[in-house]
Amino acid sequence: MSQYAGLAEVWAADATLVYRPMARHLVARAPIPLAGAAALDAGAGSGVAGDSLREGGARVVSADREFDMASYGSGPAVAADVTALPFRRGSFDVVVAAFVVNHLSDPVAGLAELRRVTRPGGAVLASTFSVDRAAAKGAVDAVAATYGFVPPQWYAELQACAAAVGGVAEFESALAAAGFDDGTVTEQPIDVGLDEPSDVVRYRLAVPHLHRFVMTLADRDRAALVAEATEAVRRTGERFAPIVVEAVACVGR
Repeated sequence: MSQYAGLAEVWAADATLVYRPMARHLVARAPIPLAGAAALDAGAGSGVAGDSLREGGARVVSADREFDMASYGSGPAVAADVTALPFRRGSFDVVVAAFVVNHLSDPVAGLAELRRVTRPGGAVLASTFSVDRAAAKGAVDAVAATYGFVPPQWYAELQACAAAVGGVAEFESALAAAGFDDGTVTEQPIDVGLDEPSDVVRYRLAVPHLHRFVMTLADRDRAALVAEATEAVRRTGERFAPIVVEAVACVGR
């Protein structure tokens, strides 16, 4: 069982405050028309990228390693690993992998599999956080540490995976190794529209390594942590705009 198992409702309620607008930003970069397109939301989580694809008129299938995540969103879905998708070669016009490749110990293998299930002339859209972190994340994590939080080993391993694709040059190298010869990679802050520091804290405390820790605290301590984290985010003086690496890669005909 991964650390994301059983967290679909928490993710949908709080983490999507940030992941939904970032998914919309990525999907908006699709280089082909979405109306009527066959689309895959790979590593779908609670389905925010799939929702954006449907808003554009695409016919969407979702895939996620965790059953509760795969079954949470709308439309057909399968529980599957993005490195071994149960689809024929060229099944989709567009494949979206929002914040998925950064979870893989072998991102090249994952990108190659996304390329395999995309038809010639189609496109793969992928994103990950930059290694240049937003100050608000560090502010929340620092407050959690005063309550005894220590990042688990699995999170340290995840951070190492993320660093391998956490910049333009790194992501471009992974795309080339996966067989893409036509791709654009950008790195930029994305304003996700959160005006209140309390909403930033809601998002941050919904990610698995922090959520599972916070739920071990007594109600009074949990409320105090949230209040202190909210003030810490406010003190950064920055509007929360995560720096995101986005890739748009076309599959050759």
